[in-house]
Amino acid sequence: MKTTLTILTCLFLYSFLQAQNSVSWIQYTEGISIATDMNNNVYTVNYEYNPGGDIHLTKRNADGVFQWESVYDNTDPVLFESSTWVETDHAGNVIVTGTINSGYSNPVKANSIVMKYDSNGVLLWRNVYETFFDGSYTKKCLVDNNNNIYVLGMGSSSNGFVTKIKKFAPDGTVLWSFFDNAGIGVAFNFKFSRDNKLLIVGRSAFGSVNGFAKIDLDGNHIWSQTGLNSVNIGDAAGDSEGNTYLTTGEYVFNGGTLIKKLDPAGTQTWSNAFPFAGLRIEVGNDNLPVVCGFPNSGSGGAAFLKVDQNGNQIWYNADADGSAYNLLMHAQLKIDAYNNAYLAAGTLFEMAICKINQEGNSIYTLTTPGSYANGFSIGADNNIYVVGGATAKITQTPPPQDKILQLSILLEGLYTGNGSMRKALNTSGNQFPENIADQIQIELHDATNYNTLILSLNNVNLNCDGTATLIIPSQYNANYFLTLKHRNSLEIVSASPVSFASNGISYSFDHSNKAFGSKLKSSADGAWLAYSGDINQDGIINELDIQLVYDQTAQFTTGYSSTDLNGDAVVDAEDLILIDNQFGIVQSATP
Repeated sequence: MKTTLTILTCLFLYSFLQAQNSVSWIQYTEGISIATDMNNNVYTVNYEYNPGGDIHLTKRNADGVFQWESVYDNTDPVLFESSTWVETDHAGNVIVTGTINSGYSNPVKANSIVMKYDSNGVLLWRNVYETFFDGSYTKKCLVDNNNNIYVLGMGSSSNGFVTKIKKFAPDGTVLWSFFDNAGIGVAFNFKFSRDNKLLIVGRSAFGSVNGFAKIDLDGNHIWSQTGLNSVNIGDAAGDSEGNTYLTTGEYVFNGGTLIKKLDPAGTQTWSNAFPFAGLRIEVGNDNLPVVCGFPNSGSGGAAFLKVDQNGNQIWYNADADGSAYNLLMHAQLKIDAYNNAYLAAGTLFEMAICKINQEGNSIYTLTTPGSYANGFSIGADNNIYVVGGATAKITQTPPPQDKILQLSILLEGLYTGNGSMRKALNTSGNQFPENIADQIQIELHDATNYNTLILSLNNVNLNCDGTATLIIPSQYNANYFLTLKHRNSLEIVSASPVSFASNGISYSFDHSNKAFGSKLKSSADGAWLAYSGDINQDGIINELDIQLVYDQTAQFTTGYSSTDLNGDAVVDAEDLILIDNQFGIVQSATP
């Protein structure tokens, strides 16, 4: 009887959740890629596959109402332009990437394209690179917090035709180009890791071999992993500590999935095998990876697996989409702020979105006309916008009320007195927008075991008055140690666990007794500051950090560098004086 009641309860819950999540609208606009802005306007890109064909950018509002279509007019009848990706930036502009192709029945890739439009569909700039008919092409683009643009594709270098990333400033100025010299293969995907770096996924053009690389946002190579035999294309995702999780297929008939963990230097920490066909991986804000794929190699369906930081299985859902769908053509995996996971896929007749929650339970699988899904976006309204053979909106149950964390901290390097900080110069050589001094990272740690990381929030804006406002998902309602990290400041931990039972939480590091181990510095005007000078973020300010600042001073380093302690975009004598003033070794303290 108990088992029967449990089954009935689960069926009722599943039916209830399905009723709370529904397809809101469908518009029969096909698309290669989709993006939404902060006002939940929906942008899709597609192209005409015919001689003289053009790229089409379409905008609809959150209700699906058509706003405009912008078409770049390719006037050469022997060429056609194909779209590859669309993204929005934080100013409401739209970035489109594409490729110029020559011929029709057997087209040849000729050049790479990146274009920027404003929210009214006006073309702001267009860049075709590198040289005429160089054979390059694009795959995807990303936009960072400073509205810089990164484009993944293929291009020619001194080592041949290789995976390439090109970075553009918001005004279209080329900042740098990165070429893969390690041989990771043909560009397949790239993404931001949670430590604000770039992870690149490649695949051999002539065999079943995967390759991976990690670079920083200045185009500097960090590590590469090549020659990983795999029956399927792999994927990678990174946590806020700099670790990377890889997926590859076991190189045997009907094999399973290997999940590998690499440390920040790219050295393998562990590799574990799991008996399903995992294809994609993402890391949530709990710093834990979720893998999605097929239940078995060669079969349809949707299976999700979550592991901990040591590679132990936390949960496994082998039939997330239910027996009615047997999903095919997996296209994209994403994790939202509540650590729910979503898969965009298809049934050959309909587009599909499959959702599971953070415990691995199936929430819904919803389908719409359109044959297949190419991708989706999670809107600022928490609804799902999907594109493929059509464009559609899935309205979700409103999430529980978020918690608001008000935090206060002053950074020694940027402190100007009277409770205020200057604006640091960012990677573009400009000040952060509005009243933002710099960006920090905030972590929640378990109250009884500090080594257990609960939640990590990156790129948090810190205002010039030392305040920051964070949105914390509602499920985090216990007591947690608050940890604050900054690119060149000593890590700070709250003196004791902070209660998150209410929806409004505040904490100020405004006295030495508010930091664990009293690790705050008193200023001449009585303010308490986070020590400046932990350049290599190893938890200690010592001779190694001083040497790093000295070396960068000798090289006349400029820009948004961790050795620039006072945020003026120049590493000079002022920074040396600042770090020398620590008078010896200063070390962080954790519970």
